[in-house]
Amino acid sequence: MRVADLAIIGAGPTGLEAAAGAARAGVSAVVIEAGAVAQHVHTWRWVRLFSPFELNAGPAGLGLLRGRGVRLPAPEAILTGEELRTRYLLPLAAAVRSSIEIREGARVRDVARADRLKGEALGSVSRADRPFRLLVDENGAETEVFARAVFDCSGTWGQPSWAGPGGAPARGEHAARRAIEYHLPDPLGAQRDRYAGRRTLLLGAGHSAATTAVALAALARVIPGTRFTWASRRVSDVPLRPIDEDPLPERAELTRRANAVAAGPPPGCAWLPAARLLAVTRTAGQGFDVELEVAGTVRHDHFDRIVASVGYEPDDRLYRQLQVHTCYASLGPMGVSAALLAARGDGPADCLLAEDALGPEALRSPEPGFFILGAKSFGKNSAFLMRTGYEQVADAFFLLDRRASPAARSASGG
Repeated sequence: MRVADLAIIGAGPTGLEAAAGAARAGVSAVVIEAGAVAQHVHTWRWVRLFSPFELNAGPAGLGLLRGRGVRLPAPEAILTGEELRTRYLLPLAAAVRSSIEIREGARVRDVARADRLKGEALGSVSRADRPFRLLVDENGAETEVFARAVFDCSGTWGQPSWAGPGGAPARGEHAARRAIEYHLPDPLGAQRDRYAGRRTLLLGAGHSAATTAVALAALARVIPGTRFTWASRRVSDVPLRPIDEDPLPERAELTRRANAVAAGPPPGCAWLPAARLLAVTRTAGQGFDVELEVAGTVRHDHFDRIVASVGYEPDDRLYRQLQVHTCYASLGPMGVSAALLAARGDGPADCLLAEDALGPEALRSPEPGFFILGAKSFGKNSAFLMRTGYEQVADAFFLLDRRASPAARSASGG
């Protein structure tokens, strides 16, 4: 039985930074990716990032690429998702492959100890005496991967939250789920024909919903018959609460533009606060009959499209057989959730402003050698920034170094 030092689940930004760290340290590792490298980034390729390139590239990845003479974007450059993917993530994956195996089209179904049940050796370091066993579905066949440590960097993009009351499905949402758009659409680009001249229900009050609202408003001003209703759950004067002295100008500008759309929407469009989706029915004409509750009053309406920008949540099925302590509110690992809660106070959750609240101890789990990193570590909290994922990778290598191989220290830049 071959046992790798490290198994990395996911080949997105955080997973590739972890692979770069392993490559720099000479740690034997395997990256297991359900789709293609940086596939989720490709799905929002037209979106401009809030933060500059220097906050969206990790130290291990930058070190590896600079050592190979790769020309990189300027530190202050604001990239689109596609530019980040093609100019940084794909070159990084190519560099990593020289020493680290990346298995694309391979989905991890379960992670467990090779010979320890979930309830055995509770909270004991003796659980690390047995390697992790990852059951992998690859090209229709099941294979096994064994590793001494696991970084779960699989993210949350593949598991959108439900749009109904309390985060549970609305009536009929199960049946309509495939027809509802839960990810960022591109109304001004590749998906223009889906939204031009049609009526859209937009659900949500975060930056993703704001991005879509601004795009739909721009489309409505140039294409007759394009209308949208933006429904958000909060009782508020504006859809997005501005962050005081926001250090990310792009985010501040999006907040300003989205709130302006809500205050003065194009003709036939509206922003509805204090609204929630009660029921949805797919109609024969490929539209949707919708039941909304708005400020306590139930409304019935019809829409051609529904965009549910209601967030994402982690898939915890991977580690059901491990001793992982998760937060009852966010579903993220308890240490990270507690650090974020302590840092947030009364203001909007913002990891960039709360960076000092995180650190290696926030990543510790009752399961030795198992770490949830990247967006998945924030659970249902949407305030994740890529830089935080890169910092977590360094912290996880540091924790592994304290109990295992001294070679891992160089992976964290130490």
